[in-house]
Amino acid sequence: MAWIWKCLMLFLVLFGDHVIVDCFIGINWGRSASQNLVPSMVVDLLLQNDIPNLRIYGPKPSILVAFEGSPTAIAVTIMKDFVMRKKWTNVKSMDDMLENLIIPPIQRGVNIQTLIIVHEPFTMVRPILWNITDVFRQTRASLDNNNLTYVRTTTSHFTDVITMTKKPSEADFRPDIKGTMMGLLEIINKTNSFFTYNIFPITSVEQYKWPMEFGFMDNKSNFTVVDGAYTYTNAFEFLFDALVVALEKAGYPDMEIQIGQIGWPTDGSKDATVENAERFYRSFIPHIVKNRGTPRRRNISIDVYLNSLGDENRNIIEYGAYQRHFGIYAYDGSPKFPIDISGNGRTVYPTEAKGTVKSPSRWCIFKGDMSNKALVEAQVAAACNMSDCTELLPGASCGRIGYADRVSYAFNALYQIQNQENQAGACEFEGLGALTPIDPSIGECKYPVGILTAETVDGGIQLAENVFNYALNTGISSSASPTLNISLEQLFFALPMYIIFLVLVTK
Repeated sequence: MAWIWKCLMLFLVLFGDHVIVDCFIGINWGRSASQNLVPSMVVDLLLQNDIPNLRIYGPKPSILVAFEGSPTAIAVTIMKDFVMRKKWTNVKSMDDMLENLIIPPIQRGVNIQTLIIVHEPFTMVRPILWNITDVFRQTRASLDNNNLTYVRTTTSHFTDVITMTKKPSEADFRPDIKGTMMGLLEIINKTNSFFTYNIFPITSVEQYKWPMEFGFMDNKSNFTVVDGAYTYTNAFEFLFDALVVALEKAGYPDMEIQIGQIGWPTDGSKDATVENAERFYRSFIPHIVKNRGTPRRRNISIDVYLNSLGDENRNIIEYGAYQRHFGIYAYDGSPKFPIDISGNGRTVYPTEAKGTVKSPSRWCIFKGDMSNKALVEAQVAAACNMSDCTELLPGASCGRIGYADRVSYAFNALYQIQNQENQAGACEFEGLGALTPIDPSIGECKYPVGILTAETVDGGIQLAENVFNYALNTGISSSASPTLNISLEQLFFALPMYIIFLVLVTK
């Protein structure tokens, strides 16, 4: 039923008053993973779970073709590397982009409602895109020129666009970006758009040095922030109102704010657990669905994209290894924990993905030969550089297993993302590896088996060859074969993995 995922009408049991809201709870589908669910499976997942809105990263043809005729409202993020590669400088460049990337899927029945023009252009952990205002203005003009006035435009921002303060009332935009931000806010306001804000409570409690309990919204934290007439009992309300204050100081007290990403990870650190993820959503979702707002914006509807549909074992690590483990679903399309989007507090699991086929029950493990420890460490480093070993970090799900088991986990991680290719050959590791039909999992430390029904990693990047072929294809539908599209950032993801390796072998 659609009301499970949409906020339609909520009644306040106070003197018979009621309020009508039109918020939605959507979800992000990032694809920085070695194996992604097939797009048609995701279409079914969204429909079966009554998820009305989806945010994707890049208008990749193999994704959009699957949503032809689907009612799901799509928010397409135009990634920064794509903008920089094209070096767009005028409206004609934007017209070309729309003609080849956006208009064809719309004509085929894809319900594209929003263009998110660059993901976090002002974040401190990546180079700033200083011409974002020009790109925004040109994209908006191009949409209007192509009679796509209904497609809304926005730009998503991480919480680090706001100066770190002890109270929301002291908040403002960072001095280094404030001038450019003012220009961006002006065009957002003129075009009746909204400010998209990405909030990760687990990251913020670490950065602000708050107690971890402050990251949740179930009022179990003994830590509060009193700011004049307002009292804050959780990170979400604090960070949301910090942006409200910054917008007020900029002259836009009523600008709409949408949450582009929010969630809680399930692995990669001691506080990133399945239990904590379930706890976060169990308190956060009712807060949104029941239209509670925040201390400075009470009783308002807030559109939200949960983060995210699935884990991304190729995601860039900028704040913590947990960034690869935000998925509500595991890699194979099975739900990790109960989550009730209706906000009624029920212990219900979302629908499982239909049609996934796992690889054979076969694992690659370490034989146990420690006669050449340097060789073992070199093979572990190679395996972790090409796969994902974040589960082995201290506090993570496999952080307490022994050395030999760690080596086995690393070997198996690479073996599975290579789809068990060449069977024994893929498990060679200079004679250190061996295949086994016995699951080597230890307690909560699960040794995965890959899936056959998956697409390969693309990271959401758009390549011209795929885009133009899709635009020129006049057929009603297409399978749009997946390709290996990797950005420079992804090519260098091995550096943090090497750091992880050093932690593992010296533990």
